[in-house]
Amino acid sequence: MKIERCTGIFILICALARLGYAQTLSRRNRICGPNKFVCQNGECIASELLCDGQADCKDGSDETQAACSGPEMKCSPFAFRCAYGACVDGDLKCDGKSDCVDDSDELISQCSGSSTRNPINNTECSENEFRCDNGQCIDDTLLCDGHVDCHDGSDETYAKCSSFICPSVVFRCKYGACIDGNKRCDGRNDCADKSDEDPLMCQGSTSTTRPTISPPTRPTIVTPTWTPRPLGCMAPLQPTNGQWKLFGPQCPDKRECHISQGTELERGSRIVYSCNTGYKIEGSTDVYCDYEGKWSKVPTCVEIRCEALNTISTDPICSYGSESVPCGAPVLPGTTAALQCRSSYRKGVPAHLSNQGEYVRCNDNGVWEPTPIQCVPACGGITDLKPLIVNGVRPNITDFPWHATLYKTVRENEKRTFICGSTIIQENLVITAAHCVFDEQNSRVEDANKFLVAAGNLFRDYDSIYNNQNFVQTSEVKNIYIMCKYQGLGGNYALDIAILQLKKPFIFSAVVAPVCLDYRGDDIAILEYGNYGKVAGFGRTESADSSFVLQSITVPYIPYSQCISSSDPLENRKFNTADKFCAGYTNGSSVCDGDSGGGLVFKTQNLWYLRGIVSVGMGTTTSGGIRSCDSHAFSLYTKVSTHTRWIQSVIYNMANNNPIQSCNTNS
Repeated sequence: MKIERCTGIFILICALARLGYAQTLSRRNRICGPNKFVCQNGECIASELLCDGQADCKDGSDETQAACSGPEMKCSPFAFRCAYGACVDGDLKCDGKSDCVDDSDELISQCSGSSTRNPINNTECSENEFRCDNGQCIDDTLLCDGHVDCHDGSDETYAKCSSFICPSVVFRCKYGACIDGNKRCDGRNDCADKSDEDPLMCQGSTSTTRPTISPPTRPTIVTPTWTPRPLGCMAPLQPTNGQWKLFGPQCPDKRECHISQGTELERGSRIVYSCNTGYKIEGSTDVYCDYEGKWSKVPTCVEIRCEALNTISTDPICSYGSESVPCGAPVLPGTTAALQCRSSYRKGVPAHLSNQGEYVRCNDNGVWEPTPIQCVPACGGITDLKPLIVNGVRPNITDFPWHATLYKTVRENEKRTFICGSTIIQENLVITAAHCVFDEQNSRVEDANKFLVAAGNLFRDYDSIYNNQNFVQTSEVKNIYIMCKYQGLGGNYALDIAILQLKKPFIFSAVVAPVCLDYRGDDIAILEYGNYGKVAGFGRTESADSSFVLQSITVPYIPYSQCISSSDPLENRKFNTADKFCAGYTNGSSVCDGDSGGGLVFKTQNLWYLRGIVSVGMGTTTSGGIRSCDSHAFSLYTKVSTHTRWIQSVIYNMANNNPIQSCNTNS
């Protein structure tokens, strides 16, 4: 290969050959002139043709060991040095054609395992794919496009691209690839050899810089017009608890072999990782030296262990041999475990309908066999309560495990004030009335950071010394979701429902557990005359004060006609919107101020389902100029079944990290 034809492919330091040393500089200049090499037969050739792999002297004296093996003759790292000392393009090695006059570029041992004639493996590429020299398959549209896609860079070489014909509107890289003509001299390298940004070309010069021959004692350096390609990869350290070997076809005996650390391996080289007994690979076992001289992502060897089984829902007992071991951390193969669901959880799928097991073993691959049981929250399970919050009764702490209390603080470090009830539907979700978290004055949702939710408390005040701290759990509110068409009092409290996402999920127990939701949306048979539901809260008592301790009341469902006829049609009928139903008494036993947001539950097949959310009373009384609910009037509840689809949508989007529409704007 002639330097003139491939300017910048390698740095060639050359001076006069040994023959030149026998001649004086004056005689050389007299015979051939400056910048010329004198062949042994007296012929004169350009100095840049010396030792370029092709004989330019008729007697071949420009391509001999005598002319090319002197100490001043140095090849760049990315060039190939012929056996007699000449320098040729490294990409032309093992390409099936002789580029050294002695054929040494096609006779080296690498040509038996790394050329296109003898790929390193027998992987078959599809009809629309190009096979790299290392056996890798890439889309055939990526061949000679200027960008290196093969790990060994063989898709962007002169050998592969020189025969390409580029249309007139595109730019042809020096090695033959075709790129968009507009990318020529745009300040970015779009050819693999960076020839589209050749400084001379981009400055408008079409001349080629020729090397200058200095006196024999001062060799001339031919400077490339583009940055040399990087070298290969250095053999890496062996991994902890494992090893790597060179890929078989690249080894002398065609079997995987060991290579000394620090050995330089060619681009496209492949090494194969494996781990010691008791360890497994994390990552790909095959690692390649890429075109930039960097190894692809190197894997690691990690100890084989089965994942921990101890969760908030599952209570395991683990053993290794005859010894008991902790289940809260990953365990060794051979460990066995007996599983059961914790209080307020149940098996998600019956054992006879799945391959899950209550007795499992950690196998040699670090996998539990069979699959451990999955425990899910057990909703709506408590003891029964007689039909009897005004004139209510104090419940047992386990009677309303789904009831939660909503507190609010306006300023930082201010005492938290009780405002509403709420109902637990998941570990991190509670449901309440929208008016509890809505700013009527500004027609917008309040800041979630103002609110905190408590569960497992029988006493109203947030800092009450009477609450059993072994039972009480609290969490700040992370997000508030309401229906965007909610308008508060201006909308007659239609769509009075909100879901609060908690920052810290509750841990379910006998005193903190979720209520059931009927996602079928079919409650016609439940919400009918003669059926009773129950609700808990800290609302106003018979003495007109908010109850200090949790109260509960059982109330009957009231048909629409009876509900309307019992109230002032001009003042209160407007609140009985399409998503409301009526329940309660007119004898003084009723939900009242402070009970808002609490859940009205009905029993179905021994489980308690959330059917209503305390919204607004059908009557009011005035005392001292302050309006409050009338405990002798029926109450209206938001009908949960009318909003089932919205509830499901919020839960689904939250579980899948999908965006949920924000309604925190003025209506």
